Amino acid sequence: SCARARILCLSTRPLAAALRMAAATESHPAGSEAARVSAAAAAAHAAADAGACLGRAGIIACAAGAAAGVAVTLSASALGQGVISGAASLFLAGSNFIPSESDSSAVLASGCSGVGFFLGWGASTAVKTLAERGVGDSSVWVSLPMPIFLALVMLFHAAEFAFVVFHHPQDVNFRALMLSPVPAGGYSIAMIAAIVEYWAEAGLVKALPASLAALRHLVLVIGTLLGLAGWGLRTAALFTAQSNFTHLVAYRKQATHVLVTQGVYRLCRHPGYLGWFVWSVSTQLVLGNTFCLVAYTFVSWRFFAGRIPGEEDLLIDFFGEQYLSYARHVPCGIPCISQLTP
Repeated sequence: SCARARILCLSTRPLAAALRMAAATESHPAGSEAARVSAAAAAAHAAADAGACLGRAGIIACAAGAAAGVAVTLSASALGQGVISGAASLFLAGSNFIPSESDSSAVLASGCSGVGFFLGWGASTAVKTLAERGVGDSSVWVSLPMPIFLALVMLFHAAEFAFVVFHHPQDVNFRALMLSPVPAGGYSIAMIAAIVEYWAEAGLVKALPASLAALRHLVLVIGTLLGLAGWGLRTAALFTAQSNFTHLVAYRKQATHVLVTQGVYRLCRHPGYLGWFVWSVSTQLVLGNTFCLVAYTFVSWRFFAGRIPGEEDLLIDFFGEQYLSYARHVPCGIPCISQLTP
């Protein structure tokens, strides 16, 4: 079962590390540099193996949560959108109280199943609403924003976690879900503010005249498509860069680091950041939030304006002329940020 798999991951972690280190020390004289290097490599392999096992259990928990979300949508006594969005707000707020480094199987299972639940509920509710009413029913457009919003948000977190599991298994912990990516709970505050603004303005949307209502419908469609495109670009960037992309900035070049210029990195130098920016802003188009749309755009741009120049300085230190040549031919992605322009 899933529970037994998670327990096995944790119980075998110390044993795997001990066996690998014992094998390493047997093959080299005690105290030698080669023995220390080999022991460190053995410990790293053990951590990666245990993390991969824990990560797979998390993916299973996410899938189980998604199935539960779909079941809630299809049940006769389906919960209202206000209840679900309130539960999502509590889930996001509660994530700030969990240590980022926690690799507890219970903590990861809870986080992954929560992400899966809201993803499953959002996607299935949107599909069910369209299937039952059709796009010609004006009421359908009032019912779609919150499910699509939650589906887009949780799709992002599910993909981020899967990326870490496949390409950084040694780093599988609660941080891998990216539920609290910035200090002081800034991310959850932003998401909860978006949910609050949506419900505060919900009555106004219903009272819109036909011409403005049609415009709102168009904005919802555009926001959904852009949100999926931004998420797709971000995810493609992660899985193209593989181990060269990390959630935390790498200040030292590792022996395995290479400059990635293929795939989506041919379009711009920071497709992961551009994808996140587009995805973030598009979620507010989906909800039709005026205030949060402006705030998300400004805060996201400011965040990357503070991050990208410093990161590019590190890339120049790492790769020298190779990166400068790349920057001369490929744009940054987010405008008015980088000092390196083609």
